[in-house]
Amino acid sequence: MCCLTSLILIHLPLLANVPLIRVRRNQVRCEPQLGRIISKGDKRFEVGSLICQGDELEVLNGGSVQLLCFSSGKFLNLPSGTIPLDKCAESEQVSSPCNPSNTDGCRIQKGGTEGSDEPTIISPYSTSTLNSRPEITWTAVKGATSYKVKVKSYEFGWEKVVNQTRLAYPSDEKEFQPGTPYTIYVFAYIDGEAFSYDETFVDVLSVAKQEQIAQKIKRIKDLGLPPDETILDVDAIYTAENLLNETIEMLKTATATGSRNPTLYRVLGDRYLEGKLPKEAKLEYLTAASLAKSSKNSKELQKAQSGLKLVEFYNQLPTRTNPPQ
Repeated sequence: MCCLTSLILIHLPLLANVPLIRVRRNQVRCEPQLGRIISKGDKRFEVGSLICQGDELEVLNGGSVQLLCFSSGKFLNLPSGTIPLDKCAESEQVSSPCNPSNTDGCRIQKGGTEGSDEPTIISPYSTSTLNSRPEITWTAVKGATSYKVKVKSYEFGWEKVVNQTRLAYPSDEKEFQPGTPYTIYVFAYIDGEAFSYDETFVDVLSVAKQEQIAQKIKRIKDLGLPPDETILDVDAIYTAENLLNETIEMLKTATATGSRNPTLYRVLGDRYLEGKLPKEAKLEYLTAASLAKSSKNSKELQKAQSGLKLVEFYNQLPTRTNPPQ
């Protein structure tokens, strides 16, 4: 499992002054972007070209051309004609249905903010992962003197007591197995008494699914795109599989190098919000908005501002309080 996972978890260096959009034939920039051509066969668009709403394919010899659809993360084989929006719609900012006009789609937050009375598990960020030994992190609890991390499944279980808010997966414990559901608990203790906790569920994708994802990512890397574009395309693939752990870590690595690309920060904010972490999302949206203003990128500025409005709305939702077990 370790070798396969390392193949998928890519770390891409950022190049200075690399344009976000790859130059296409007769077109430099297009909006909204639906996907990217990843195979030969179209008369008008080269491999690696971005395809926008309204573009028409003209495929050679009546065959098909392969397109990475950004909204679904899927590879589509398409014939000549306009890209069907029922198969590849414009990518939405945040996939969660929770918004001011649809409160029925909202999920109650798991916990409060830093220094609250209840720990909130930060990572793993989602229930699906490729990592069989994920790091476990959570928010600090006011007055807590220690924490107990407990992992269990129907096959095995273990627990560790720590006095910090993170725990590297113990090397002496059995790693997660593909296709097996696991529950992770974090209990907050004051003077030896548990008074609150949080829990999350984790499932490592099957080996076959991991291999499929690895092949998709290899196809994208083989296009030789600028680093930022590759990262965002891989993000579409990860997000489609609910692999928030992998894409958040990838985006964190990219932004940690001092990137001036507002899209990377805005997308990282989107992923944090999908992971029910509005505090982390807000910081990324603020950075994205600042960079978008300085670069006069009105499209990204609008998206970052929309993200900040969602964070404000999300913070008004009630939190779930877990009693000690």
